[in-house]
Amino acid sequence: MKPFNPESQPAAPEQEHLPSHLKEGVPAIMACVGTLEQFRQNPGPEKFAFKDKVWGISGVQDVNYYANPRDLERENFKNHGRDSYVISPIDNLDKLSKSFFNCTGVVVAGYDKTTGENISFLSHEDPDYFLNRESNWNGFVSDLRERLAELKEKCAEGTIDAAIVGGNYFHGTIRRDADYLESIRLLATETEKVLGFEPIVITGPKVARGSEDVFYENKTRRLYISRPEIGNGSSESFKPSELGDQERKW
Repeated sequence: MKPFNPESQPAAPEQEHLPSHLKEGVPAIMACVGTLEQFRQNPGPEKFAFKDKVWGISGVQDVNYYANPRDLERENFKNHGRDSYVISPIDNLDKLSKSFFNCTGVVVAGYDKTTGENISFLSHEDPDYFLNRESNWNGFVSDLRERLAELKEKCAEGTIDAAIVGGNYFHGTIRRDADYLESIRLLATETEKVLGFEPIVITGPKVARGSEDVFYENKTRRLYISRPEIGNGSSESFKPSELGDQERKW
């Protein structure tokens, strides 16, 4: 096996196929995907995020799905109680969210109209919460739409990009494919309704037991994704409209 190099592990559109919703010179969100061991052995900007399980890193916003809902509310995170979802504020901080098991997430970034710098938000949501009850569905969708609309208003046209992360195809021996597929379709549909373009699914679902951690470097628009297993079709990026074809690889 060749030495792991995060820079050689793109899981987003290659440069020659950049999406048409971005102006020339505006980078798409790109991803480096590896196992925790690989990231620790080859530390780059993600070394602090994946060094251990201690968070609270200076300059990094902890998008903590497991935090006390009252604490999240005080920090302007959208949330609807434990085991629901968390959507970060929009700002210029790097972002970190850990232990995506069945949960999915969305990262959205754009250039601030006033400052010209990258600003972004990251979500972490549980399909078990919003797929099984209409009121939960409505609450999550309302909060996601509000955050998307807020970022769209703050950012210059042609500078916004969005990517979907996380998800699980199996839970032990139990198939979770229906929840995963429905979650991806929901996130893609709502994102496209507000932003006007189809987001990229930056990696497919996990097909091995375990969770994944996500670190987003705001300035470079680079996602670092630590997951239990890589090197198969589930590590590839795709458009939600290609979901049926991509599923055959899992």
